[in-house]
Amino acid sequence: MSGLWILSARPGEYALQPYCLKIFKQIWYVLGFCKERGALRIFSLDRILELELLDSRFEYPASFDPRDYFFGYFGVITRDDIKEETIEIKSFWMYTHYMRALPLHPTQEEIETQSDYSVFRYRLKPTLDFKLEILSRGSQIEVISPESFRREIAEEIERMREMYSF
Repeated sequence: MSGLWILSARPGEYALQPYCLKIFKQIWYVLGFCKERGALRIFSLDRILELELLDSRFEYPASFDPRDYFFGYFGVITRDDIKEETIEIKSFWMYTHYMRALPLHPTQEEIETQSDYSVFRYRLKPTLDFKLEILSRGSQIEVISPESFRREIAEEIERMREMYSF
């Protein structure tokens, strides 16, 4: 498969050996080996302008499992430079029911339950996709640990507060 894909408004043509499709936030992505980059890359299908099926064939890696590849992540951003961490999040009031009904990640476990909050634990790599998801929950959740991720979220909230202050 060869596709023309736009990144930062700069078009590029890539030859891709497609491994799997993944949907995230109502957008379909294709993950595959990109010959030009010499590595696995993910492309958003809605940004592909042209697609050409090439005559060349490739052998799908027998050891590749899409579930394993994405397991330590929330979303589609995968980065080897981010280490997996244990993250604890406090959920308040009725939002706890939402968290139970729609877990953020397969590793989610409820480790504390009180009348006005619950604490959930995750084991994953906190990429930008996860950070944005946490921020989208507003004051309904609070990152408890690790301290470094809590600080990262707090710093982003502070930048937002400065933008919206009167």
